[in-house]
Amino acid sequence: MTTTDSNYVNGQKTTCSRRTELKTIAYLALPVLIANVCNMGMGFVDTIVAGKASAVDMAGVAIGASLFNPLQLFAIGILMVIGPLIANYRGQSSGNRSGVVTYNGIWLALILGIGVIVLELLLIPMLRWISPELKMYEVAKGYLHAVLWGVPANLTFIALRGLNEGANMTRPAMLVGIASLLLNIPLNYMFAFGAMGMPALGGVGCGVATAVIYWFQAIAMFGIVYIHPVHRRYRRQIIALRRPNINLMERVLKVGFPVGISMFCEVLLFCGSSLVLAPLGAIEVGSHQIACNVSGMMFMLPLSIGLAASIRVAYHTGACDSIGLRSSIIFSFGFVLCTFVVTFLTVILLNKQIVSLFNDEPAIITTASVLIFLSAIYQLPDCIQVVSAGILRGFRDTAPISIITFISYWIIGFPIGVILSRTTWVTQEIMGARGVWIGFICGLISAAILLLVRMNRTYRREQAKIYSTSRKRASLYDA
Repeated sequence: MTTTDSNYVNGQKTTCSRRTELKTIAYLALPVLIANVCNMGMGFVDTIVAGKASAVDMAGVAIGASLFNPLQLFAIGILMVIGPLIANYRGQSSGNRSGVVTYNGIWLALILGIGVIVLELLLIPMLRWISPELKMYEVAKGYLHAVLWGVPANLTFIALRGLNEGANMTRPAMLVGIASLLLNIPLNYMFAFGAMGMPALGGVGCGVATAVIYWFQAIAMFGIVYIHPVHRRYRRQIIALRRPNINLMERVLKVGFPVGISMFCEVLLFCGSSLVLAPLGAIEVGSHQIACNVSGMMFMLPLSIGLAASIRVAYHTGACDSIGLRSSIIFSFGFVLCTFVVTFLTVILLNKQIVSLFNDEPAIITTASVLIFLSAIYQLPDCIQVVSAGILRGFRDTAPISIITFISYWIIGFPIGVILSRTTWVTQEIMGARGVWIGFICGLISAAILLLVRMNRTYRREQAKIYSTSRKRASLYDA
């Protein structure tokens, strides 16, 4: 296999380097990985600080976050398509539309932010039903009221981040993520324990700190976009005060809505599994939470590669570059499978040591070690499905993603998990948390197979379009 191939891109004969494509995917994925780890780190800091305040504060923050995260991630999923959409325009040599897409993306972010706030306020009475103690309910309610102030800013940050990602610039989000994590630590301490003249708010202070961080991220990203030379020509388009383009907003919403639904289904799956295990006792629930934390950290690797794949696929599709498109898909899967091997071996060799970082109780170490082993197996189909979904986002073929994830998670995975964890219908004994994770594995295998089949079908269709377009452009060029 040669390292370069000739191809017609926008009517001109070009050379696509496979080595360059691999470097580009790594260049895009690594900063995204660091930024995602920093975001997870902020949640980790919230848990630690709330736990230092009291066990009730920690539980209240956890309950408030469990009500906040699904809707917030649904809105984020919709806005995640802005980056691939801009990359597609760049591939078509229509990069001047990036500013218009971003401007309308910000409008959509603000509208979604208002929608999330309204829905969350309507759902707050559910906290009283979920929270067994009045104090816990008050903390969860206060946390939610505080963090909601930052929702419009957080979604605006996502829209601005999409402009950078579409231009192959993922380091700004990484820098903002690192700064946010470093700022989050003193802010949490200040608002939770009452430093520098602030009242001691306990777990509610974690929500205040998170809202402040969201505004910091939005302002910092806007500053980067405004002063960066790459975005100079979009500056007036982004800050202009004019009516939004309803058609363009509908286009983003149409492509992004299925992505938001898929993220919503996935988050609800983990929330629902915790409720299923709650009657089985603290050992099962605690072990499950440890496995979720470890799995969540491992998931950051394929998630970052999936985002990079969506950007590169969108760009090559817009450029009618069949060789670059094929290379980006092959290298994305190769890259993510390599990360699976590394994480799998790490978990297999060090699973008890990993569990002991969270808890040293022998019963939890024994149970959680088994769950972490299952989570390592779970990573293989998870890697395949997240990259397949990323490629489909790049093709803007997102409608099947929501259907496939709903069927895989809630029609296949969740029922299997409930049956194995709470009944003896299949096994001679109740499997507890192990049954839930086996259900996860079954659901993810289904999602991986279905998304892979759909991705291959869409890839063949797009390649046929590119071949037809390239032949026409090549004949004009040769003439």
